[in-house]
Amino acid sequence: MNIPSRAPVVVLLFAAVLPVLAALAGPASAHPFGAPPTARISATGTQVAIHYSASPDDWFALGTAKGAFKDPAPQLTGEEKLERSPVVRDYLLKTITVAQDGRPCPGRLASLVGVTDHGAQFDYDCGRPVDDLDVTLSALTDLDRNYRTVLVFAPPVEREQMLFTSTTPTQHLDFSASGVSAGVVGVALWLAFVVVAGVGGLVVLRTRRRRVAA
Repeated sequence: MNIPSRAPVVVLLFAAVLPVLAALAGPASAHPFGAPPTARISATGTQVAIHYSASPDDWFALGTAKGAFKDPAPQLTGEEKLERSPVVRDYLLKTITVAQDGRPCPGRLASLVGVTDHGAQFDYDCGRPVDDLDVTLSALTDLDRNYRTVLVFAPPVEREQMLFTSTTPTQHLDFSASGVSAGVVGVALWLAFVVVAGVGGLVVLRTRRRRVAA
């Protein structure tokens, strides 16, 4: 009895699966439809502080894009390689910046130990009392245009949240203004959308951190 060849079936299955694999291996292996990164900003006198946080999977996507895990040291975990990577530090300092009157405020980045759980702390010295600033938040959004970063103001400043994207990586902040406008409604609606849209993708990509560490 002649058994029909299964080769055509295999070829068809491979053709169907390939686009899915390609999607999962997209830019930086990122999942920009999950909970968005956030940046919390505060200003006191001439000093500005930004606390930037993202999901562990997003941190590992960033590390992958910047080659942090190519460190040959076998005794280090993937997380330790991310935390110690000078390329990652330089990238963060270049993509999270503050400027006053068109001039960059010198920034310092604290240790990245525990960054996947606790985020990254930036401190800037702007030279004179801070009334308004130009803030750039392009980390991750420059790796995948679907990423969004939500900026929130620390008390006592009462301002609406602001959304930073690949097309609006820099925005002007006026610390003398106050009150909530319709902008916060737009951010809230967008957050609701990404939470719903990201459920499936988050389940698939949740194991990426363990794989990199292994």
